[in-house]
Amino acid sequence: MTITATEVIQRTILREVRVGKVARLGKSDIMSGIAKSVCAGSVLIAEELIAGDEYGSPHLHGGAEQVILQYPEEHYAAWQEEFPESAERLRAGGFGENFVACGFNESNICIGDIVEVGEARLQVSMPRQPCFRLNHRFEQPTMARRVQQTGRTGWYYRVLKPGVVGSGDTLRIVERPYPEWTISRIQQFLYVDTGNVEAMATLAELDLMAPLIRDLFRKRLQSLEIEDWSSRLVEGPSDPVPTLAPVATSGGKEWLSLRVKSMTEESPDVRSFTLVAKDGGRLPPSEPGAHIKLKLPNGLERHYSLCENSQGHSYKIAVGLAKESRGGSRWIHESLRLGTTLLASVPSNSFPVAPNAQLHVMFAGGIGITPFLSMIQHFRETGARFKLFYLARSEQTAPFLDELGNLRASEVRFHFTNGDSTRRLDIGAIMNALDETAHVYCCGSALLMDAVRHAPAKLPASNYHFEAFAPIANADHARPFTVQLASSGKSFAVSARQSILEVLRDNAIDVPSSCESGSCGTCVVTYSQGEVDHHDVCLTAGARKSQLAVCVSRAVTDSITLEL
Repeated sequence: MTITATEVIQRTILREVRVGKVARLGKSDIMSGIAKSVCAGSVLIAEELIAGDEYGSPHLHGGAEQVILQYPEEHYAAWQEEFPESAERLRAGGFGENFVACGFNESNICIGDIVEVGEARLQVSMPRQPCFRLNHRFEQPTMARRVQQTGRTGWYYRVLKPGVVGSGDTLRIVERPYPEWTISRIQQFLYVDTGNVEAMATLAELDLMAPLIRDLFRKRLQSLEIEDWSSRLVEGPSDPVPTLAPVATSGGKEWLSLRVKSMTEESPDVRSFTLVAKDGGRLPPSEPGAHIKLKLPNGLERHYSLCENSQGHSYKIAVGLAKESRGGSRWIHESLRLGTTLLASVPSNSFPVAPNAQLHVMFAGGIGITPFLSMIQHFRETGARFKLFYLARSEQTAPFLDELGNLRASEVRFHFTNGDSTRRLDIGAIMNALDETAHVYCCGSALLMDAVRHAPAKLPASNYHFEAFAPIANADHARPFTVQLASSGKSFAVSARQSILEVLRDNAIDVPSSCESGSCGTCVVTYSQGEVDHHDVCLTAGARKSQLAVCVSRAVTDSITLEL
């Protein structure tokens, strides 16, 4: 529903604009920006924040989809009646809202509504999801749950046009693309009619709703399971579930016993798997870019990136079937079944998000998209700026294309060659346009990583991070050699199918490791004799003259001496 410049669907007066600094929340140790004060004059609304406003948990609040919170002032009378002992706190501004006004509420505001106020132009992006901080704010242990149950949550705006606003300005709804999708109706499917598959499918594709909420419906549609809200509504799970105890195996390592809960065909050659604790319980959480190691029944150990940031409920991995599989991906594709039990390591992270980058630039090649899925989830939640360049042979072979297609054009660029080598992405032009505030991540083939690494750029080496596909490059063409230890003089044979790291482990030589794909540098050791065929992506050319990553690199000469 689009109207002319002189028409208005709804209007009301902005009574107060509020911003707040981070401070301790009540009697708790929580730092929060929920206590906001009235702005005496006009205030600038920028693209991702209101001037002077702060968030105690920027990974949960704020960002491009949650710039402004509006809360209907008329709700406070109902709250005061329900919680009279907290009446002094249950007044305008109590819920941490930036806009205080009457007239607009969850029943007459719709997702996608475009609102003009002062010089700014805003758009309704999502309903507020209440959290346990409200319990501390009002000293009522059930407050967050009651807010969710009543639907008196408020809503967020994204900023379409920055500008100055102030108390007394008129809020005007001038465009309503989805008149059927009020905040209240969306909340009905979020929290009440949670099994409505038709609504899930529609809301998962509602393009003007914040990705955080769309993804929630998409995951619900795929799993047909309802989320556990307890950790959001109560500080910690209402019925705490202990972390699953690792299982000690040979070598003193700790493993988790996981069960395959679901499998999904993401493309002709890629399957994703959701893994849960075999006997129930909470799993160790993971961070963006993390991976786990699987111990397969055929004796192989393989590392796989986690496609989601786990809060302890499950781990999701995606496995591409390698054309020249050495037994890992082939076994998973041919033998792994629902209910199968696997041993897995606790998540570790050799491909973390750079905390201080102002722009995150990701290059993904095919199945190399997997670690970036968890990063994008993190960037969406925090509002961090990012760009993804996703390279694949064709749309048909690219996994997770539908999920990534919901990103804005400014955030993702798909590049499909269709087998034509002349249609390569101009990586040099992309890299040359970046400045030192950007951080570059690359996961894909050796060809892609070399192109990114050697492209002309203004970035220091510390602003690059690479994740390799496989633990050993060109294994079918590798030759055997001997590795000798300088300290003891012992020597061990390394076959064409083994890595130096595997041989050292088999002979009780302890070398720390993490990614085992040549990316992180944990297993780098010094060598003094022999010539090395380096396959890592973590060492500089200078360092390679005396160091090697024993997880992937091999000897060119018949033997090599390690300073171990």
